[in-house]
Amino acid sequence: MPGITLPGDQAVLLSGLICSRLCHDLVGPAGAMANGLELCEDPAMVEAAMGLMQSTSDELNQRLAFFRRAYGTGGGLTWDEARDLTQRYLEGRRHQITWQANAEECGKQEAMLARLGMNLVLCAVDALPTGGEIVLEAGTQPRIEASGNLGDLENLVAAFGSGERDWSGLTPRDVQPHWSAMLAAHAGGRIASGYETGALLVLEFEQNSI
Repeated sequence: MPGITLPGDQAVLLSGLICSRLCHDLVGPAGAMANGLELCEDPAMVEAAMGLMQSTSDELNQRLAFFRRAYGTGGGLTWDEARDLTQRYLEGRRHQITWQANAEECGKQEAMLARLGMNLVLCAVDALPTGGEIVLEAGTQPRIEASGNLGDLENLVAAFGSGERDWSGLTPRDVQPHWSAMLAAHAGGRIASGYETGALLVLEFEQNSI
């Protein structure tokens, strides 16, 4: 994975889990495109099929653009780009995001922190399976507030805990917070998490003390 060193077996496991997650998130719009092509075989359905393929093509492109930056190297990424990609990624979903900018300059760490912020948004989306409100504060200490009907947070809290990371039993569905915790460590800090049962989740990047 970009910028992160892992033992061979863990690197293989993490890469496989993330690839499986990406395939799961992309198969929906890709399948809809295939359905649209099948509909084109019926002359009476061509117009509807073209509309379906246009909308799903846009969705697929938005997801690919987001994932390329969130899971890629993040080189040259800015908070402004991260905001635009994130807002487009969430279009049409049941999650509403509010973006707040911190006046502090991130300097050379901006790309790394912006990528971390995008990944924390994915953690918040996973924590709100039926939708909700997400507030992201961009800057030197990215911070997420997710409110709504929170799902099971046991894995997320464990991933951001201070203990040794448990790789056993991880699935593509719950790998995201573990990956985000590793990004935070690579950025020289950790993710502090706190929540009110069923109401509010807070995720905040904290720099390690020197």
